[in-house]
Amino acid sequence: MTKQEAKQQIAKLIEKYQRLVDTRKVKSYNEAQTRNEFIEPLFEFLGWDMRNLENPNEVTTEETVSKGRVDLAFRLNHIPVMFLEAKALKVDLDEWKWAEQAINYSWNKSVTWAILSDFEGIKVFNAEIPPKSLSQNLFFELKWHEYLDRFDQLWLLSKESFEEKKLAEQAEKWGKLTKRKQVGEKLFEDLTTWRALLTKDFRKNNSNIDEDALDEGVQKVLDRLIFIRTAEDRKIEQNILLSLVREWESAGKKHNIFKRLNDGFRWFDDHYNSKLFSSHALENWKADDKVFETIIKGLYQTTDGYRYDFSAISTDVLGGIYEQYLGYVQEKAQKDDKKKSKRKSQGIYYTPKYVVEYLIEQTLGEVLKKAKAKDIPNIKILDPACGSGSFLISAYDKMLEAKTKLDKQTGLFDRFEILKNNIYGVDLDEQAIEIAQLNLLLRVLQQRTKLPTLSHNIRIGNSLVDGDMEKLQQYFDDVWREQKAFNWKQEFSEVFEHEGFSVIIGNPPYVFARGKNFDDSAKKYFYENYKLANYQLNTYLLFIERAYNLLQEGGYFGFIVPNTWLTIDTFAPLRKFLLEEVGSLQIINIYDKVFGDANVDTCLVIFKKGRRSKVTLGEFRDSKLKIVGKFSPDDFKDNNHIINISLAKDKDKMMILKKVAEKSKQLKDSATASTGLKAYQTGKGKPPQTEEIKNNRVFHSKNKEDENYIKYLEGRDVKRYALGWSGEYLSYGDWLAEPRKSVPFDGKRILVRQIPSQPPYAINAVFTEGKYLNDINSMVIFDFKVEPLFLLAVINSKLTTFWFANTFDKFQRKTFPQFKVKELAIFPIPEANEKEQAEITKLAELMLNLQKEAHEITSNTDKHARLKTEIEKLDEKIDRAIYKLYNLTDEEIATIEK
Repeated sequence: MTKQEAKQQIAKLIEKYQRLVDTRKVKSYNEAQTRNEFIEPLFEFLGWDMRNLENPNEVTTEETVSKGRVDLAFRLNHIPVMFLEAKALKVDLDEWKWAEQAINYSWNKSVTWAILSDFEGIKVFNAEIPPKSLSQNLFFELKWHEYLDRFDQLWLLSKESFEEKKLAEQAEKWGKLTKRKQVGEKLFEDLTTWRALLTKDFRKNNSNIDEDALDEGVQKVLDRLIFIRTAEDRKIEQNILLSLVREWESAGKKHNIFKRLNDGFRWFDDHYNSKLFSSHALENWKADDKVFETIIKGLYQTTDGYRYDFSAISTDVLGGIYEQYLGYVQEKAQKDDKKKSKRKSQGIYYTPKYVVEYLIEQTLGEVLKKAKAKDIPNIKILDPACGSGSFLISAYDKMLEAKTKLDKQTGLFDRFEILKNNIYGVDLDEQAIEIAQLNLLLRVLQQRTKLPTLSHNIRIGNSLVDGDMEKLQQYFDDVWREQKAFNWKQEFSEVFEHEGFSVIIGNPPYVFARGKNFDDSAKKYFYENYKLANYQLNTYLLFIERAYNLLQEGGYFGFIVPNTWLTIDTFAPLRKFLLEEVGSLQIINIYDKVFGDANVDTCLVIFKKGRRSKVTLGEFRDSKLKIVGKFSPDDFKDNNHIINISLAKDKDKMMILKKVAEKSKQLKDSATASTGLKAYQTGKGKPPQTEEIKNNRVFHSKNKEDENYIKYLEGRDVKRYALGWSGEYLSYGDWLAEPRKSVPFDGKRILVRQIPSQPPYAINAVFTEGKYLNDINSMVIFDFKVEPLFLLAVINSKLTTFWFANTFDKFQRKTFPQFKVKELAIFPIPEANEKEQAEITKLAELMLNLQKEAHEITSNTDKHARLKTEIEKLDEKIDRAIYKLYNLTDEEIATIEK
């Protein structure tokens, strides 16, 4: 339906309402009639699938899980974008309580827009603004007689406008967009504040507690309080915590809140029987009342007036809060207590809901398609780096949905059985495991009853290290126990009776082995126990191999990982393995910023353990999936099995690259390519460098101190056909971290900057015979088997940029692009006879002279402008000469230059 057609239909709806007014029947309409006859048709005309005929769950009735629930949730791509509270025609919408209900609910659900309507009027509230007054939250309102005259404003609530983000644009323009922290951000902030308060107070009042016990106790108190608040808001328990504080206030603040709270913990242990409330040393600690008064009151209402509703805060939002919280806690522990770095340095990030749901559907969903009721107990699902349990919660939901369909009905103990029998998680971090167990228990918390203990299947352990004591001692000596090795077949013996897990899903840590992330014993263990481990170890690669080996034949795998493995040379063995050894391989690039502040580009990797088959490539943009196509694994055999999803979308570009490959050799066949020297690294060099040497750059100088000091080039000194100089010298010798003595730093050579520019000329290469030292920010080409300047012209050409951009997909990423020497080594060099090489060499020589002259004169002068024009014309001439070597057609050239 077009916008104009929608307006016509809404006009008819207004006429219907006018007839009610004329016949004085308005007050006889209750809420259900108003909603069915006026409100739902209105939003249907605004483009929403109110009956979910084409888009399942686009508009849903909210479950009665919160005392402040709203009526309808509107979703795009399964993500809620607004909530609507419907009222009867006779209700006064100006009463604050109705707006407060809708706004609070929306905020607790992390949704910006709350709509209040009785059809007589529509009020649009921004739930992200602190609720000091109705007018501040109110974005705009319309009366029924204004719907047509102000139709453009009404249209902001249409599905089309939400898809185009028009409402947010208008809000930003009018200064009415987000002014307040979202629920996840606010609860994270509050949790960290409460943790600091508790830690300080327990430490002050209990001098004999060691730091590990203190950390554990503080976390357990917070987890227990979150559990109790959730039980309260789900109407399973009364407001126990707030009552406790009010009783303390009424009694003149004489008794101790924490002591009474511990009595409550014993009661919860008796009635819920969860390990969460088992007796713990913390219950004998002393604490100040004021701290618990602050925390308990804060669990009900934020400082800016919003009420926390733990029945409305979804588990994925809570999971995200806890992942951030874990990162904060462990980073702080590292700084304050000099402990081993945990979550932040382990590269763990919270995964958005739509990504989790897609992975679950493509893995567990596939297993469940053929499952019968008798098969359900044998479906075993693992997250080997489970964190706060987000993936496991979604897997639980999917299992419950399947069991309900197969059994027609499910009870509370069926839910418990799924948790205990089907769901498995492992994490290195003890606090993460406790939080994962808490989140899973909250998922099944519906009534006061004995809850299952999850200590068997949600376990602390190092998923990557396995083996008996004797084996572990060979690698880790006396500290082998500190590795928390996890013996999979022993710990989960019931799983391996069925040859492994049915489904393995997750978001594993992304940690390079460089620096202090791994010690030498860990590296040795990984190199000797993982086939895919190479000199540039990364934990996510190890997790992929570990997961493959833990899967049963026909089992499904789904991870979200960095997408750099698709093109980087060091990950060629992983690409080859996936293309040749697994079936139903899916690789989905994610162009949305998945992990908030984390500077990492990601993709989904999904496969079935079995014979290889077609490879599906796709993209997520704005949470929407687009399948690029299905390909044979053999389509990626060339160029080290590089998988370029952007290129796969364009057949014309693919054909050009195929033609380039057929008519060229790799650069390594025409010359030698190497990286530059590395001046500093602690522990390297002769004698080994200290941290002070590295930090003070002691081998650099502005002067040529002696014959060892040679002109030093930074990456930015290497330009396209031009060479600058930093003005610094570097003392060259064995004292450098990696002096790279096999590389010539004088004589004929080409320098190539590691960081490319933007197309159309991305590669920055220059020829030199001078004596310069270049570091790892630029690479060196030498030992030429073709004319050096011919090679230079090819590298700097528009065609090479086209090949580079479409082979390695560097410019699709939001992170800083760079390339390495192994990528440079496979640059295509066209076959050319002596005459053709001589012609292009002459052009390159002229270009070097022009660029030198251009860099020596003042910019923004007539002479500089003339030189720039000459350079552009010469670039075109060189490009045409190189196109000719490949016999490219006019259409192909147009594609390259587009």
